[in-house]
Parts: sequence; structure tokens; C-alpha cells
Amino acid sequence: MPFVMAMLSSVLYGIADFLGGMGSRRGPVIAVTAWFQFTGVAFLVLYALFTPGETRPADLAWGAAAGVAGGLGVTLLYNALASGTVSTAAPMIAMVALTVPVLVGLASGERPGALPLFGIALAVVAVVLISARGHAAVEPPGGEDAVGPTARNATPASKDSTRTLLLAIASGVLIGFFLVFLGRVAPGASGWPLVAGRATATLCLLALLFATRTPARLPRTALPPMLGAAVTDVSANVLYLLAVQRAPLSLVATFVSLAPATTVLLAQVVLRERLAPAQRAGVAVALVAVVLLAQG
Repeated sequence: MPFVMAMLSSVLYGIADFLGGMGSRRGPVIAVTAWFQFTGVAFLVLYALFTPGETRPADLAWGAAAGVAGGLGVTLLYNALASGTVSTAAPMIAMVALTVPVLVGLASGERPGALPLFGIALAVVAVVLISARGHAAVEPPGGEDAVGPTARNATPASKDSTRTLLLAIASGVLIGFFLVFLGRVAPGASGWPLVAGRATATLCLLALLFATRTPARLPRTALPPMLGAAVTDVSANVLYLLAVQRAPLSLVATFVSLAPATTVLLAQVVLRERLAPAQRAGVAVALVAVVLLAQG
């Protein structure tokens, strides 16, 4: 049962990323991410109310720090998925995100083993391959109006640009530190550190909305994917937590690390993305690297 929950968590994480990226193609990225975070708070509060455990100030602080990194990381993630090729951006972000905890562990004197280190080497190869220029058809069935003006105005050349690559790397680094900070929460903690993280992320996104003067109201077409992303993401979080309480973390992490595969599959089917041969090889190498890095 724990492995079934882990696999469902992986699929839901992949769906959440895809829906968040699609919502960001239909509305302002910061507004979509802010509403995504805010909606998730309500679900996590319900989870925390019925979850046993100890609530320590240090755990709340680490949860809040994770929220800042995660909130900004998800904003860049949605930006990358909205402006770039989903099939290459999703595995790139996951790969970088899992590299960060391994490197932090190495700097702290930990020895993660040979598999994660080999995963880092593969990650370098994957970045080189994914950076190859290719063409991707991004219009889903239903015509141009199905994705909005951002996707309509995008060109194959812009979708594989250096900007998208940098967005993916920056997003991965921030999400990696989210994992590092969340990993500092002590065993036996309640669900409130997760609430603290989501609430802090929401406040950060609201501050970004105000600073950039981005309209907070979402277009009607952006609401369904945003709500879908919030529900699937929180459901994936809960399933992941339930799974790691019942099975070894290394095995659960292996299943959950396959989340980008779902995102890539959805991009291939829904958006009809077509990658250059080198990019397809890069995506495959990246997914292998993600699984190896999860062993750390």
C-alpha cells in the first residue's frame, strides 16, 4: 500500500506541474502561483488539524523558510513551463532540485553513495542534450484559444531559449533548498510546519503581486487549471507523507521522483510537443538522473 500511495503521489505531482504551467499560459504567472499557494493553505490546515505530532518553534521556522524557497521556486517553475517546452523544462527542474540536497549533504560531510554522484554526472550530460535546439508544436487540440495569447505568440526558437533554461535551473535550485529546509523538520512533527510553509509562500507571492502591480484577478480560463494544480499538489503531499511513514524513504523517493515523466507524457499528448532527437535523449537521461539522485 505505501508504494501504491507513492506512485499515486508521483502521478499527482506531475499532473499538478502540468496544470500549473497551463494556468500560467492563460493568466499572469505570479497571480496564478499566489492563488495556487493560497488554495493549498486551506487543504493543509484541514490536514494539520487531524494529524498527530509535536509542533516545535524550530520546525515552524524551517517550514517557513521552506515556504519562501518553495514559493519562489514554483513561481519560476510555472514561468518556465508556460514560456518553454514542457517536455524539457519539467525533468530539468526536477533534476536540479534533487541535485541540491545531495550537494548540501556533501558540503556537510555526508556521503550519499555512488548512485547519487553518478546521477549528478548524468545531469550534466542531460543539460547539454536538452540545450540542443529543436522544434515543438505546443498548440493543444481545440485551437489557439485553448492556451491563450502566451502560447499563441510563442515560437519554437523562443521556447528553447537560454532564458527558459536559466528559469528551469533557478527554479530547480530554489525547490532544492525547499527540500533541504523541509528536511530539517524533526521526525514526529505535526502538520503545522507544512501549513507555515504554505502560508509563508502565499505571503511572499502576495508581496510580489503588490511590488509588480500584477492584477490579482485571474482570467476565467486560468481558474480550472489553477484549482486542479492546487488540489493535485496538496493530495500528492499528503500521499507522500503517508507513504514515508510506512516505507523506507529511499524507496518512496524513487517512485515520487518519476513525477516529471507524467508531466512529459501530458505535454506529448495534450500539447503535441515534438523534440529534436538530442533533446529526447536528454529527457531520457534526465529522468534516469532524477531516479539516481533520489537515492541520496
